Amino acid sequence: MRRIVLTGLVLATGIVAGATRAEVAQPAENTPKEAVKALWQEQHKALDAHDIAGVMGTFADSDDIMLMGTGPGEHWVGKEEIKDAYAHFMKNFDPNTKEVECGEGAGTSEDSVAWLTAVCDFKDKKGDESRHYILNISAVLVKQGDAWRFHTMHYSQLLGGDSEPSQAASE
Repeated sequence: MRRIVLTGLVLATGIVAGATRAEVAQPAENTPKEAVKALWQEQHKALDAHDIAGVMGTFADSDDIMLMGTGPGEHWVGKEEIKDAYAHFMKNFDPNTKEVECGEGAGTSEDSVAWLTAVCDFKDKKGDESRHYILNISAVLVKQGDAWRFHTMHYSQLLGGDSEPSQAASE
């Protein structure tokens, strides 16, 4: 149950308000880094609002988009599987309770492909229960028209360990 909750929160990878797909265009003065950061924030906003359409709007328009977690069975391919996974994740936290902070991470882009990694600190609530966890996230994005979209996302979390978060997670 805890893994499902954590998976859902990451997927917000949340990172878009509204039920329609919002385009994050990249004006000439914007860098790919700024456009990807805006898309990431859009996804988290949609996840926090339990807006599945908004979350899905941040993914590429492709049949082979993929979301992957840490454990067995945490691998979803295609729009319907990812949409279903997010619907289940959203059942594990209350809307408008999610907070996320990510360190700068690393990443780059070349032509119409970008990739990134980040260590992110998540907090949310379900009823009176507050949760806090840190996730490692990596993603591959593609540029479709003038907008960047997530194609592949992966997250992982150390469960059951006594390890302290890295300094990067709190920066």
